[in-house]
Amino acid sequence: MRYLCTLTIITIIIIIGLHYNGVVFFEYEGQTEGNFIVEIEGTAKEKNYYNVYEGKIENKKFLIYISKTENTFSYGDKIKVTATFNKPNKARNSGGFDYSVYLKSKKIYGSFKVEKILEVEKAKRVPLINKIQEHIKETFNKNLKNSPLAIGLLLGIRDNISEDVQDDFKNANLTHMLAISGAHFSYVILIVSFICKKLKNKRLQQFILIGAIIFFMNLTGNTPSVVRAGIMSILLILSSILKRQNDIYTNISTSLLIQIINNPYVIFDVGLILSYSGVIGIVTFNKFFSKIIKNKIICVTLSANSLLIPIMIYKYNTISFTFVISNVLASGLLGVIIMLELIACIIKIKPVFVLLDISLSLLQKIANFCSKIPFSNVYVTTKTVFLVLAIYLIIFLVIKRKKKSIPIIILFIFVFTCFARIYNYNTLEKDILQIKFIDVGQGDCTLLINKGKTLMIDTGGSTSSSYDVGENIVHKYLLYKGINKIDYLMLSHFDADHCQGAIFLLKNMKIKNLIISIQPENSEFYEEITNICRQKNTNIMYVKKGNKFKIANLDIEILHPNNNFIAENKLNNNALVCKINYYNFKMLFTGDIEKIAENQLLDEELSADLLKVGHHGSKTSTTQEFLNKVNPKIALIGVGENNKFGHPNDDVIKRLKEKGIKIFRTDLNGEINININKNGKVNTKTMF
Repeated sequence: MRYLCTLTIITIIIIIGLHYNGVVFFEYEGQTEGNFIVEIEGTAKEKNYYNVYEGKIENKKFLIYISKTENTFSYGDKIKVTATFNKPNKARNSGGFDYSVYLKSKKIYGSFKVEKILEVEKAKRVPLINKIQEHIKETFNKNLKNSPLAIGLLLGIRDNISEDVQDDFKNANLTHMLAISGAHFSYVILIVSFICKKLKNKRLQQFILIGAIIFFMNLTGNTPSVVRAGIMSILLILSSILKRQNDIYTNISTSLLIQIINNPYVIFDVGLILSYSGVIGIVTFNKFFSKIIKNKIICVTLSANSLLIPIMIYKYNTISFTFVISNVLASGLLGVIIMLELIACIIKIKPVFVLLDISLSLLQKIANFCSKIPFSNVYVTTKTVFLVLAIYLIIFLVIKRKKKSIPIIILFIFVFTCFARIYNYNTLEKDILQIKFIDVGQGDCTLLINKGKTLMIDTGGSTSSSYDVGENIVHKYLLYKGINKIDYLMLSHFDADHCQGAIFLLKNMKIKNLIISIQPENSEFYEEITNICRQKNTNIMYVKKGNKFKIANLDIEILHPNNNFIAENKLNNNALVCKINYYNFKMLFTGDIEKIAENQLLDEELSADLLKVGHHGSKTSTTQEFLNKVNPKIALIGVGENNKFGHPNDDVIKRLKEKGIKIFRTDLNGEINININKNGKVNTKTMF
């Protein structure tokens, strides 16, 4: 047992070490454009303009993007297409989501965008598993009001569960219920055992159980958590067949090694990490909690979360103080729902569906109620994970009666805290200006840090209701960096791609001051953001041309707008323009101003070392006269990959290059970090 556990741990450490040293375990190196034969696997998932399928090309799995204007396809269909390969993105910001690793954890090599469909060969035979999957979905859709949730709980398919419901489960700390786990297999085993009860041959019963488990694993998609639960259930049954003592740690190690051998990147799968951590937490701590608390559900919940909480902090920067309440209320009901779902698949009678719908509705209401309890979802910085791990280590030592080690751990916490303070002094308090040009796609977001004070200029944003840039990019970035408050937030203007992210930030973190210019006209975002500021007691600073103020060692001067607003393209041309001086290093931030506004500024002292290029490098901005007047050494352009606007404009890039200006673009470089000391020495680092 010890050898297998040790081998598993060493294997994980080696894979992580190789990965972070640039070793790639598998990569697509084949043809990137032209004609391909695609074998469709699974059903379409709808995106904005495309249906997305999993499909195989030359026996390798890819995501296949096909326009919604084309016909839909089914499992097993073979289509000849003209397509282009797209390599998946790595993390574009520090601590950001690494899409390439995510796909590799699913053994997906990348994606192909289909330009033209040449031939279609419909599937002659659909696998039995897929027929049963579709039959279950059809049955639930036909007979249940809450069919998306029912399908998610039984098959682990969340595609049609609304974002609001998924958010409720997440905020209530009940997301694990939407993933197939050991609980599902225990009910499968219970029902199959009941059906096979009349068989006198016990060994035959056990082999039927193994077959049922393998069938259920395939039915639910063989995700890492499913495979973990399935293999461990099979090993438990095999230990009985072979009359060997069952060892939980051997089962855990065996199931994990099997998955790693199949795909090394699986160790980066969040579902796998949470699944194994929860099981190890239960095995390690359940006996201890059982001696103190008699309620089994509470004991299991506390045991599992003993290891889940640090992981949730690290991955999602959240911690829940109400997880016991939500799990006590929901756990028993989940068992009832799974049993009813399995029965409904076999016996299709109305009373079962009525009971199932009532149970699903109740579970949804529990998730909604628990998500609104105060402290159900508290945001914390990534650094908090070290403190939590240290506390758990002390608890573990107490459980194992190794009290002599506790003073050493307390000393370790003290030393760690001292080093953390020194680190904070060196990175935040020391007189160095950090400029972090965050990649928010098609938008702008700049974070300046000096002597412990933070100034954020714009927040990026998106008009898509399904993706919040403020929540998913900017807020996560700040928490990863250990920043839980913003001293000054400056919004250049109220276009979505500059201000929409501020809505989430203002609601969910401390922002002391909002700096905005007097507006030429009211707008929806202006009204919403200023209303939130009033509710949160955030100080609003209205500024205009001529205003000057100081933040740490940053001298800030507002150059635009004045009281005479430009009538043409009001939002862009009346955007706030500021010049920031850090000793002898000068920066000019221009929002989305265009030529007409740039011409108004030509009489000002504009010379700067760094220029945030106006309007994402649009052809309407950065005229030759304006560029000559600023004469920067560095140009920053916030722009989305392959954006529909054609930003940045080729002529703008040409003008910048002709002047020998060093150009940094978020679409090509990802996050851009520039550190400047008071002597003007510049150090630049990019993600790509």
